[in-house]
This record gives sequence, C-alpha cells and structure tokens, in this order.
Amino acid sequence: MAVAMASGSGGRASMVDQMVVHEKPEVKRGGSLLQQNEHFVENRTCKDVIWAILFILLAACIAIGTIWTIIMVFSFENVEGANDHQVFLKTHENTFIYGLMSILAAGLASAFFSIVFLQFAKRNPECVVWTALILGPMCIILVGAYLMTQSWPMPGIWGAVCVFVGGCLLACVIWACKDLVPLTVLLLRTVIHVVEVHPSMMALSAISALLALAWSLSCIACLLGSVIVDEDMMVLVESRASKSPGKAALVFLFAFIYIWGSLVATNTAHTACAGVYGRWYFGKDGGSPVAQSLRVAWTTSFGSICYGCFIVAVVRAVQALVSYMRAEAEEEGNFVLAILLRIIECIIDCVGDIIEGITEWAYVQCAVRALGFCDACWATFAVWCAASMNAIVGSCLIDLVPFLGASMVGALSGATGFLVYHSRMVVGGYNTTVFAFCFLVGFLSSIAALMPLKSGSCTIIICFGEDPDFLRRRAPALFEALTQAQIEYDADSSVGSASSSRRGSHQHQVQNQGGQARDVRAAPLMEMQPQGQPQGR
Repeated sequence: MAVAMASGSGGRASMVDQMVVHEKPEVKRGGSLLQQNEHFVENRTCKDVIWAILFILLAACIAIGTIWTIIMVFSFENVEGANDHQVFLKTHENTFIYGLMSILAAGLASAFFSIVFLQFAKRNPECVVWTALILGPMCIILVGAYLMTQSWPMPGIWGAVCVFVGGCLLACVIWACKDLVPLTVLLLRTVIHVVEVHPSMMALSAISALLALAWSLSCIACLLGSVIVDEDMMVLVESRASKSPGKAALVFLFAFIYIWGSLVATNTAHTACAGVYGRWYFGKDGGSPVAQSLRVAWTTSFGSICYGCFIVAVVRAVQALVSYMRAEAEEEGNFVLAILLRIIECIIDCVGDIIEGITEWAYVQCAVRALGFCDACWATFAVWCAASMNAIVGSCLIDLVPFLGASMVGALSGATGFLVYHSRMVVGGYNTTVFAFCFLVGFLSSIAALMPLKSGSCTIIICFGEDPDFLRRRAPALFEALTQAQIEYDADSSVGSASSSRRGSHQHQVQNQGGQARDVRAAPLMEMQPQGQPQGR
C-alpha cells in the first residue's frame, strides 16, 4: 500500500522517506524536494523573481493607463468639439459615477453576506452541503416548471423535458453522493474552525477580492481610454477577429492581461490562507500566522504565484479567443466552423482545468515549504501519487460549498447594487446592465472572500498525505474519516491481486473488531501493509 503514517517518536519511516526510495523517478524527485525543504523555515529566499518583475511592470502600465483614462473622461469642457464617443461619455457622466457607486456597494455587501454565509455553514454544515449538491438539479426543475406554465406545445414540452432531466439528475446525485456527505461535513467543520481561530483570514480574502475588482475596472478603463483617443481603435474593436489579425490579437491580449491579474489577486490570498492552515496543521500557528503567511505570499512566493498564473492565463486567453471566433461563426451561419471551434474550445478548456488544478495544489507547497513553482509541482505530484490523494479528493464535496455561497451572495449583492443605483438614478436605463455587473462583482468577490474554505481543504488534504500523524492530534474524527477513505480506495484498486486479498482480509478483521475499530484506523497504515509490497502503484 502506498500510504503510511508518520510518527516523530515511533521510529517508523515517514511518508516523505518512502517517496525518496519510490520506484517511480518522478515521485522520487518530488520526495527529495520535500526532504530537503523543511516546513516554514525562517529565512526564505525569493523564488521565480523574473515573473514577479514582469507582473509588476504590467501592473504599473495598467495603473498609468487607468489614471490617464480618468483624466480624459472628466476633462471634456468643450463638448461640441469632441467626437461622438467623448460626447457620449460626457452626457452619461452621472450614469458612470452612480454605476461605480453601485458596484462598490455590491462589493461591500458581498463581504458582509460572505461572513453571514460562513456563520450559517458553521452551524448547519449538513444543510449547506446538501443544498450545494442539489442546487443544480433543482434549478433545472424550477426552470422546467416555469416553462410548463407557459403556452403549449412550446415551450411547455421543453419545460416537461427539463423537469424530467432535473428529476433524474437529482435522484442520481442523492444516490451517488449520500455516502460522501459525512466526510465533507467533517472537513468543512475543521476548515471553518480554523477560520474562527484566525478570523483575519476573512479580511485577507476581502482585500484580495477588492484587488481583483480594481484590476478588472482598470483593464476596462484602459480599453475605454484607447477607444476615446484613437478612432482607429474603435474601428478595430468593431471588426471581426476571424477577418482581422489585429482584432484577434486584441482579444487575446485583453483576455490574457485581465485573467493574469485576476488570478494573481486571488491566488495570493489562496497561498496566504494555505500558509495559515499549514501552520495550524503542523502546530506552528503561534504569534501572527496570518501576517506571516501574507508576507510570504506577497514577497518570497509572489514570483511563483505570478509564474503559475501566467501559464493559466495564456491557456484561458487562447480559450477566450477561440470562443469569440466561434460566436462570430455562429452569427455568420457557418455552423461547420462553429462546431470545429467548439470542439477545440472544449479541448482547451479541459487542458486549462488540469493546469489550474495543478497550480492550486502546488501553491500549498509554495506556502508551506517555500518551493518555487516548478519544484512545488514535482512535490505535489509525489504526494498525490504516493499517498492516494485521489481517494480523498474523490470522496470530498467541499468545492461545491464556495460556489453555493458565491451564487447566493452574488444574487444578494446584485440586488443591493441595483437598489443603490436605482435610488440615485430616478430616470435612466441600464438597469439590467447594472444588476449584471453588480452580480458579477458580488459573485467574484464572494469567491475570493470564501477562499479559506477551498484553501483549507487543499492544505489539510495535502498535508495529511505528507504527514497524517499531525491531523490525528489536531482533528481525530477527520483523521479517521480520511484514513478510512484511503483504506477503502486501496482495497478497491487492488482487487484481484494477492496483496489485495491480504489487505482485504485485514480490513474485514478491522471492521469486525467493533469498539477497537477507532484505534486500528488510527494506527499507522505501514503496519497494515504486508511486508515486501512496493511503496507505490
């Protein structure tokens, strides 16, 4: 079996020691990096500095462009001599001002409602997990029920189909995921407990959300400023990417800059939160763990964060360009090209999801062991392969909880921003646009504010795979649940082999011991493993 429990005083080989002698060279390389770099060393060196410098230069250019755009918008004295775009901006000056006020109100409301959601999740974790599970199917059923109240046969028939599909999905979700809820609830309670011990993590995440919001507005302002000054830029914006290489380059560049900055803002909070959870896990949370982790995220590990986000941003920008060209093909009626681009878009989306998932887990090692981005990926791969991390990740549904919270908070924040805008603009349009922007701001801000939930689950799981014994002392119930998930996964993956028969017999013996099951599951899994078995699959 690949998983073994480490004990500082018992003399048994730790999980990291097993990785160093693993049969797979990739795992061995990652294990060597883990062995050479201790947890939370005092004197850290900056990693991947060149990427931090590149991002800072880009941020400076975006800031200058934003200031220049603001000056251009509010310095039109002679409206008659201005071009059409300048006249539009001057005429709708109050709309822009009150629109920004409503967006700011949505951001503040998002922070408040996110805190309320965390408190509710603490007191009712089972309700939150089940709601997150059935939210999608229930939305399909409600949409179908609404369509059925309309005219028949259309769209009433589509409504009946939606109700049927939603009901089937709901039944499948309840049947397939009901056994995963207890582990998710235990993990959610542990994560929220750490947030309560270190509540300033919420402020840290809120700051990250504000930075992401500022970056988004700055990117839009820079694009708007270029359109104000240069009429050729407006012509380029109105052209088609499939016929204009300049327009395609503009779409890619804008998407890349926007995504890179937004990811850096959110992943600095993710890395800082991972540092806090790592210090809690290994019992090194004395002093000011939030301040220490934040300093690491914005200094020594900032280059690694920029590096990983750069890779993700390139892939997502290519996806955005392909999606834009696919939408143009659909408008032109070129369905063959649209289908081809849709296939390419799906492939790129899958690649992006894989890379984005790798970076999320790698940032934990950046926070805990001060590794560079590439080394952190090797270390994460080693832990993932050697410790059966897919068994735990596949048994946990906690990633659905932040999405549920962000959806609810986004709706409430959108309503708050809309009320602020409507109270100031007695006459005027753009109500739908304002609500959409406020909902988006509230949703993204809540995703960042609820970052501790995702960061905490990633950190606890990866640290458990590396050194489970610390979790036995910190959260015994969660330790037992995670250990049992690994035992069951290992038994299922080894069906048909001789070693599987011996492990299955031992597991059956453990389950028949009744009151002693708790102690056996807490025992090191190395002792459950037959001698001579290879350390990896």
